[in-house]
Order: sequence, then C-alpha cells, then structure tokens
Amino acid sequence: MTSIDLMRMGLKNLWRRKLRTFLTVLGVIIGTSSIVVMLSLGFGMQEAFKGQLSRMGSLNTVNIHKRYGGYDEMSSGRNTQEAKLDDKAILNFKNMPHVTAVTPIVEVYGMIKSGRYTAHTSIKGIDPEAMEYFDFNIGEGRLLQTGDNLNIVFGGGMKYNFYDEKAMRRGRYEEPDIDLMNDRMVLTFDMDTGRRPTMPGESIKKPKYKDYNIKAVGILEEGNWETDYGIYASIDTVQKMIEEKEKAEGNNQKQNRRAQQEYERIMVRVDDIKNVANVQQKIKDDGFEAYSLSDMLDEMNKMTGIIQAVLGGIGAISLLVAAIGITNTMVMSIYERTKEIGIMKVIGASLKDIKKLFLFESAMIGLLGGIAGVIFSYILSFLVNKFSPAFGDFMGLGGETKISIIPIWLVFAALGFSALIGIISGYYPARRAMNLSALEAIRTE
Repeated sequence: MTSIDLMRMGLKNLWRRKLRTFLTVLGVIIGTSSIVVMLSLGFGMQEAFKGQLSRMGSLNTVNIHKRYGGYDEMSSGRNTQEAKLDDKAILNFKNMPHVTAVTPIVEVYGMIKSGRYTAHTSIKGIDPEAMEYFDFNIGEGRLLQTGDNLNIVFGGGMKYNFYDEKAMRRGRYEEPDIDLMNDRMVLTFDMDTGRRPTMPGESIKKPKYKDYNIKAVGILEEGNWETDYGIYASIDTVQKMIEEKEKAEGNNQKQNRRAQQEYERIMVRVDDIKNVANVQQKIKDDGFEAYSLSDMLDEMNKMTGIIQAVLGGIGAISLLVAAIGITNTMVMSIYERTKEIGIMKVIGASLKDIKKLFLFESAMIGLLGGIAGVIFSYILSFLVNKFSPAFGDFMGLGGETKISIIPIWLVFAALGFSALIGIISGYYPARRAMNLSALEAIRTE
C-alpha cells in the first residue's frame, strides 16, 4: 500500500466515526490549550517584569561603585588592595569585550529658578559623547554634544518639580506654567534663599554661590524612573561647578580634579543583555562593586519559571487525560475493525502498513486537536488581554501590559507535541493490530 492509500483509508475511518473522533479530539484541544494558555501567562509576566525594570533604567547598563573592604574580601583571601574608580579604570572598562561605551557620573544637588517657579534637583555630569549609548531617549530637542557648556538636558518629569514658593506658603498649589525649552533658567547652589533669622540678633552668613544661566537643549522622554527627575550637563561643566561651590563654602583645598578625580559611580554599556553577567563579573574580579537591573531580572525570571512549571504541569494533566482517550479510541477501533484487519492481512497488506495506518489515525487525532487547541488558545489569550487591564494595574504592571503572550515557537512546539502524544498513544493499539491472527480475525463476526 502506498502512503497516499494509507492516508486516504485513515481519514475515511476517522470520518466514519465522527462523534467518537470529535470527542477524542476535544480532549486534545482542552489539553493543548491548557498548556499553551498557562505558559503564555508566564511569558506575559516575564515581559511585564522586564518592561517594569526598563522603566527603572537600562537592562544593558552596569553601574560600578567603589568597593570598600569587608568580611567577604577578608574571608576569601584575595588581595584587598583598594581599586580606584579613576580615568585609568575607565580606560580599562572601555577595553573590555562587549563594552560599547563608558562614562563616569558626577552628581551634585542644586536649585533652578525660572521666574516665580523653583525646583530642587540633582545635576548629573556625563560624558556627552557617551550619552547616546545609554538609552537616553529624547522627547524634545537633542542630547548633549561635545562643546556644550551651560547647555543642559532635562529629565522627562522635571516640569512637575517646579512650584510657586509664594503660593505654597499660602497653602495653595498651582500647576506650573513653565516652558522648559524656552524660559530663562538660573541654576544656583544657594538652597537657603529667603531664609530669615529665627532668633533676635541672629545674623546669617551665607556662602556667595555663583549663579549659572543655563539653557535647555533637550527634554528626555517621560517614564524612566532613573532619569525623570534630574538634569544632565557635560561632566566638565559639573566638575567646574563643584569646584566653585567648594570654594564658596571655604574649602580652599587645591587639587587637580582631572588628574586625581575618583568617581563615585561609572556606567558601562554592554552590547547585549546576554553579555551583561560576564562583563559584570569581570568588573567585580577587578575589585569593584558592580550591579545591574539584569540581576533583578534574573531573579524574576527564576520566579516566573517556577510559576510556569506549576501552570504547565496543570495543563499537562489535561493532555495526559486526552492521551488516555486517544488510546481508548484506537483500542475500541481495533475491536470494531478486527475482520477488516484480517482481510487486509489476507490480501497482502504488510504488518508495517497496518502499523502505519493506526499510527497515522492517532497522529491525526493529536494534530487536529493541537491545531484547534492553538486557535482556541489565541482566542482565550485575546480575551484575557482585552478584559483584564485592571489586573495589570493591581499587580503594578500597568494597564496596557499584555498578561498573556504566545510566542510563535510555542505554537509549533504545541503542534508537534500534540502530534507526538497522538503517535505515542496509538503505538500500543497499532502493535495490537499487528499481532492479530489473520484467520481468527476473518472468523470474527
């Protein structure tokens, strides 16, 4: 018998017992859709956690801090010589494999005045040439460029930091009417503006801080918790501001910051999230403290992996019941078709052809159930995502987050797995059909 003959005969046999075939396929549909939907919920959680972390910062960025000697280093027996976060360390980081950009971060706190509005903020110095590599998504204007002096870039949420100080004293809050790109801005480190003596005869001697006329050249996109509430300027400009601030406060200790500067923090950009762990470990081996949001993502992925295993196990039980149903259907089919099997053997059908016939029928039941199960899974996934935004808000994942995600590879895996379940379930009945005696089968009524 040719393969086409076997396929035609198998489909005819399945169609001849439509109700039984439908009920058996229905069991596979339920089992397949249970597994796919359960796993899709786990994938949805992973993407939601990843999106939540990305709002806190870049997943490809490693933050490096100075390591201070402690119990871990003493117990490990390693050389505890102090590692310095200086320009030499920056050069070393740049030469590491998979590192695309490195920048130190210098930070100081100050106050911005614009008309009657005031905002307290952090001023972060960054290398303008490296800024474009660190996921600073511009919403308006441009990023920093080489040569920018008092030009700055505002965080996406900085407009909410401004307030009318006089209105606040009167117990009234007004929405600030401010244009960050065009309004005149003055940056100062004089945080005690407007303070009056609290005791009779008290005199207030304040440092004479310098005022800086700053100009906004860009505003970052809103939604990144790490960058929303701060301003960014060239690192050379911020270092100069810090020197002038210390001088105004009476710190006359002269030092060449460029030659002796030890940075509090350095950011390293890695080309791919898969390489973050290796780069981070190499930096730790050099004696620095390094962390990244990928650490949190790994922990979350482990948690969602456990959840997926539990949910997938629940769905697998349904598919196991469906496999038993396929086996039962095929065994019953043998009892009903005993005479037919005997005639096939007498007229010359080989044992291999009989085995193929029953395996094909069981595989078709599994495959048809898998196809219908995948379609049903997409319908359930659509309904879950459409009618459950409140669940995303409750979990803190955002109302627009997809709770159920079905990747394309899962579709093909489900189809292949359901067909394989059908073949495995039909193996015993096929062997039973092969071992039937032809003469006894013909005599059976």
